[in-house]
Amino acid sequence: SNLVDLCLVPEVKVTMEDVCEHVDDVLKRKKYMVIVVAEGAGQDLVATGEKDATGHTVYGDIGVYLRDTLNKHLKPQGGRTFYIDPSYIIRSVPVTPNDHIYCSRLANNAVHTAMRGYTGVCVGAIHNVICILKSKLIASGKKQIKVKSTTWQSCVQNCHMPHSLSGGAQLAR
Repeated sequence: SNLVDLCLVPEVKVTMEDVCEHVDDVLKRKKYMVIVVAEGAGQDLVATGEKDATGHTVYGDIGVYLRDTLNKHLKPQGGRTFYIDPSYIIRSVPVTPNDHIYCSRLANNAVHTAMRGYTGVCVGAIHNVICILKSKLIASGKKQIKVKSTTWQSCVQNCHMPHSLSGGAQLAR
């Protein structure tokens, strides 16, 4: 989207000084900005060091940290931030008939899979076909952005992000 001015992802380590500098530059140019933060981004700033019952890392809340830090930075200039936690937006959307049909298909196939004696599997749709997938295959790794990829570099260019926030400094090391 051409509406986003800063995109933070886990693969790119950032400092709040660089973020604040970019915020100032964008606000001078546009008077507003949009920041998008991926799950797991900025954990070096807010890490909890905890694991959940399954052994997965419990993430610190980068959204709240970013909001509070930027509000403190912008307050002397009369600025402030608006923070939207998407989990509330996602949960607040009413169920559509398509959602109901899709969930019914998944539930029906999950029960049939269990009744057949399969364990350690998940049911999901691939190209609109319900498939049985090994749980280990699904949980075996995370998708990661390649900082050198054209996809990420296109995002960096669309957002007009500086070198210090694009992962370019990490590549130079």
